[in-house]
Amino acid sequence: MNTINFRKAEKSDMDWLYETFKATMSDYIEKTWGWNELFQQHGFYDNLPPSSFIIATTSAEDVGAYSILEKNDHLWLEMVIVPFLHQGKGLGRTLVEKAQQSAKEKQKPLRLSVLKINPARDFYLHLGFESNGEDTWSSKMEWNPPL
Repeated sequence: MNTINFRKAEKSDMDWLYETFKATMSDYIEKTWGWNELFQQHGFYDNLPPSSFIIATTSAEDVGAYSILEKNDHLWLEMVIVPFLHQGKGLGRTLVEKAQQSAKEKQKPLRLSVLKINPARDFYLHLGFESNGEDTWSSKMEWNPPL
């Protein structure tokens, strides 16, 4: 893969971000709750401002993104999305490590929730996240920056 650069998302990126989210996550969401297009669109566009996304780019294209929200006592990793074409090349790891770097700089834990049927749970464990709870559908996870 070419050199990866990072940039803040803009409003004009939101359609690409939503379509990438839909392509990569709809199967897991469908199996968990059922997919409701209108509900998913509203949830995505209404709750995730463009400013929460960091987009990974190469010289040729956007290749992935993550959304991170700053809370009082932690950072929340809302999502990591990598189009199928770019999966399996270490990009997801790079995106999560970039989010972990943000948490380290702010000295706050990085938390997330992952659907239990999503194999990304093992990926997060491999990157140092620990399980810290669950509900019917999701595992809650946390990574703490080293002191």
